[in-house]
Amino acid sequence: MKPTEQDSYNPFKDGESIRRIIDLFDSIHHADDLKEALKTIARDVGYDCLAFVDYSPLPNHIQPVQVYGHYQEELAVLFESDKVLAHSKSGIRLCSLAKLTGALNIAESLHVLPLRGIKGIIGALVFNVPCELAYKVTVEQVDWYWTILSPSLLNAALRCRKDHFNITKRERDCVLWASEGKTSWEISQILGITERTVNFHLTNCIEKTQSANRQQAIVKCLINNLI
Repeated sequence: MKPTEQDSYNPFKDGESIRRIIDLFDSIHHADDLKEALKTIARDVGYDCLAFVDYSPLPNHIQPVQVYGHYQEELAVLFESDKVLAHSKSGIRLCSLAKLTGALNIAESLHVLPLRGIKGIIGALVFNVPCELAYKVTVEQVDWYWTILSPSLLNAALRCRKDHFNITKRERDCVLWASEGKTSWEISQILGITERTVNFHLTNCIEKTQSANRQQAIVKCLINNLI
């Protein structure tokens, strides 16, 4: 489903527009489509900034960040700051981007809304309140609208991650315990199978994810919400 000039994607206009945005997000499977969808919403509503930040949760605090939407390029480095990530993980409601980063010059009017609730993804919506809405819509109302839209947005972002592969239940069990730091022998004792079988399943995971080793396979399975 691609946005058209005739359709309105302004969630503040009416209930039908909210439904239209949900349908739009539900139809997205590619990163470019999600970027364009958010840019369309930004255009229709009048946002100067409407960016969705996808923080892929990985071990050892490695956080590859993907940003979609309409925003100034110099803001991207702020989205990756530790304080913005920590706020997004917390699930606490709205906070000023300037307060989190100290960047008063370019982030003064921007807000960070953590988006949670879908397994395998931590996200944040960064936005301003458009000037034409400021006299009739509060930032809390913007929060409310995007809380309704967030499950569809988060699921769309998950589908946009690049790697697509499937692992079996037993492979998942083995790589899940490996992600907890268990050795092959320890996993065999937990699952009641031989160590050789554990290694067989882990090798399959490495091959399916086109990884160099089990650590890389674990990371890819985490990113793709398989464990």
